[in-house]
Amino acid sequence: MDLARACTPYTRLRRDLKDCRVALVSTSGAYAAGMEPYTDNDLSFRQIPADTETRDIRFVPGHFDTSKAAIDANILFPAERLRDLAGFGEIGQLSDYHIAMGLTTELRKLKEQVSWDIAKAILQTRPDVVVLTGG
Repeated sequence: MDLARACTPYTRLRRDLKDCRVALVSTSGAYAAGMEPYTDNDLSFRQIPADTETRDIRFVPGHFDTSKAAIDANILFPAERLRDLAGFGEIGQLSDYHIAMGLTTELRKLKEQVSWDIAKAILQTRPDVVVLTGG
């Protein structure tokens, strides 16, 4: 599949949110307990199962203040809020996993390689909507 044609930013939503599959993509440095933490200038990303408990979400400290997210991960990685919305019928369902990545200054590699790898991983979950959060 040609990603340049499949990933059109700001595409108009053609159905109600209550009928949509939603994925989360975050640059907050989130990872789940048991996963390898990010290192400095880490270009990797993590596929975090959508049913991961909030208490099991971790963040790599040091590049910005993560102290509040240590208390409530939803501040930076709102997976539980998305589960709530699905439970209330406000959104249809969640993708099987969400994507999070660490922090890097290698912006050319991020743009030319990693962003496409993330797009491929997200497309495999067949989302209608992707919620983006930063760190």
